[in-house]
Amino acid sequence: MPAPAEAGSYRAVLRLPSALRIFAPALAGRLAYGLLPLATLFTVSQTTGSYAAAGLAIALFGLTTVTLPLKARLTDRHPALLPLLALACAALLSGAALLPWPVPFVAAAGLAAPPLGPAMRSAWRSLTEGTTLKERAYALDAIAEETLYLVGPLLTGLLIAVAPARGALLLTAALLLTGTIGMTAAAPTRSPRTPQVAGTDLQRLLSRALDPGPLRSTRLWRVLAVLAVAGAGISVAFTAMAVAATQAGHPGAAGPLEAGVGAGSVVGGLLWARRRHTRPRALHFGGLLGLFGAGLLAAAAAPGLLVLGAVMTLAGVAVSPLYVAAYLAADDLTPPEHRTEAGTWVNVAANAGSAAGAAAAGLLTDRAGPSTAFLAAGTLLAATALAALLTSTRANQNRPGRADRTVVVEPDGSDRAVHRD
Repeated sequence: MPAPAEAGSYRAVLRLPSALRIFAPALAGRLAYGLLPLATLFTVSQTTGSYAAAGLAIALFGLTTVTLPLKARLTDRHPALLPLLALACAALLSGAALLPWPVPFVAAAGLAAPPLGPAMRSAWRSLTEGTTLKERAYALDAIAEETLYLVGPLLTGLLIAVAPARGALLLTAALLLTGTIGMTAAAPTRSPRTPQVAGTDLQRLLSRALDPGPLRSTRLWRVLAVLAVAGAGISVAFTAMAVAATQAGHPGAAGPLEAGVGAGSVVGGLLWARRRHTRPRALHFGGLLGLFGAGLLAAAAAPGLLVLGAVMTLAGVAVSPLYVAAYLAADDLTPPEHRTEAGTWVNVAANAGSAAGAAAAGLLTDRAGPSTAFLAAGTLLAATALAALLTSTRANQNRPGRADRTVVVEPDGSDRAVHRD
């Protein structure tokens, strides 16, 4: 078990045994997901001559997000499955790049896509055990992920400018496979975390298939609801910014506007990680949702694109900390064997909210313009923030002593709170 280390340094995180050897290839593998959307869009459209087919391929890949919790559960118990999934996904993406029927290959690749983000957070939990560095490690992970999603589209654009788009998709497949293999090879060997269930092999299989896992925690459902609202707000913001840029006669400005939100998110993650947070998670969610909601309300009144960009960059400061707080809450509320899966449900909830937000934003911007979309999303986030703050206040009033607490997960998966001395 690693020795306790200081909580104030990213260097302390990366100096943990095996940390850099796992994290570096994991970043290479996760960069593939930053390249994937544009690489897929242009490869499919160039192959088929249809942007409708390209949109269908991306939508089908996105729908496979619902399989993430199952894949995370399987790979957490059987880590050797992770490179096998990567191999299958890379082969299917290569098929999409080289064969004349790319859409079914892209859809199948989504089913095989390895859950690298959840796997890396599982590695961080193991690496930081016995230290005070887990929150700092999660923050570093979130900041790196935001950076990859800024770099990925830029790199794809450069590649497509000098070569056919299939080259970018082949690079995506190569990064995914080599990064996953490197990450898995560097990880310390551990035995699968499979809970023992009495009965025959068939009974055990059925029990595991029907096991709700982390979803048995009602308090985790509240965290997922918060992330669904956050995902909806972010999606509405991106759609409304694109429409605002188009209406202003500068559709190309949508890219820098979105990049501003990403840059704000990176800064927010860096600032968030500078402190050790001990307040209740509900208070964190309320404050961060309130900050983003206030940004959306201000964006509704922005007089021009420059002001809109500045406002949304400031609002983006809340994005990375929201995800860090959600992943930590998911860890607190679930037993060890379900924590990787719980983290994937955070992603699923955010993606579901994003899909709903995109649909709502399309209707609102068509009928009433981007300002109305900003206003509606800001109001929703503000209301959710208020509910989270009221929940935190009631919880503090209903228990004696200090507000800080630790959540202890019982063997049956239920959770209880104990006061911290």
